[in-house]
Amino acid sequence: MELSDFITAGARRRQTRWLSATLLVLWSCGACAPETVTIRSHPHFAPRAINKVAITPFRVQGERGISLAFRTSPPADLEHSQIPQSLGSVSGSSVPGRSRQVQVSVPDSVPDMIRHMVYSQLRLKPQVQVVPPETVGRILDSQEGSALARDRRETARLLGQRLAVDAVLEGVIRVYREREGTKFAADPAAVGFEIRLIGARDGEVLWVGDYFEEQKPLTHDFKGFLERGGTFVTAEELARAGVVRVLQSLPLGAD
Repeated sequence: MELSDFITAGARRRQTRWLSATLLVLWSCGACAPETVTIRSHPHFAPRAINKVAITPFRVQGERGISLAFRTSPPADLEHSQIPQSLGSVSGSSVPGRSRQVQVSVPDSVPDMIRHMVYSQLRLKPQVQVVPPETVGRILDSQEGSALARDRRETARLLGQRLAVDAVLEGVIRVYREREGTKFAADPAAVGFEIRLIGARDGEVLWVGDYFEEQKPLTHDFKGFLERGGTFVTAEELARAGVVRVLQSLPLGAD
């Protein structure tokens, strides 16, 4: 082997080692990416006892303009006071990945869109019957349902009586910020919502799943970025992924 070939081969080996080390570091950074789903369960939650579920209309946290201080507790929600202490400090739990304060406006169509995502995904769970949203809507639009619309415990009881459901799912949209830019260069999308499972018999909160994700660039979440095809996704795509992750953690319909 000539000296020039020897030098070239050595340079290639060093380049390969450097590239391998760089990929390892990036992959490790991806492994350290914050969790996007936080789960709380009531100690007496019995998933096997829940065979039929209704999904109430999702709503937006507070007003249409939502202000959130990330890396701090989510904003106080009136219904949080109804969550038993045994669930843990749900209202005071810090959700990972919230790095700055933003002001966003949630489009009117988003709560219904995410509700239908939940309905479609929940129907894939075996041994769980899910009442179509249209059927739930007819009851809630009735005089009796309208009178109870602000009392979510009573709404759960009403749906339990009228539809013979064991539990009710409700959702709160906290953040829905659309991607700004293209899929290759953008200010990334951010989506946050909470789903609660309410017992139809007594109106108790049995399970809470909180999702928040602001898509990270390649240098901050190598693994996650590649899982999304190496592009910045839309808020709708982020929401759909969030629904899948949250419902994967909801232990209903297991054999």
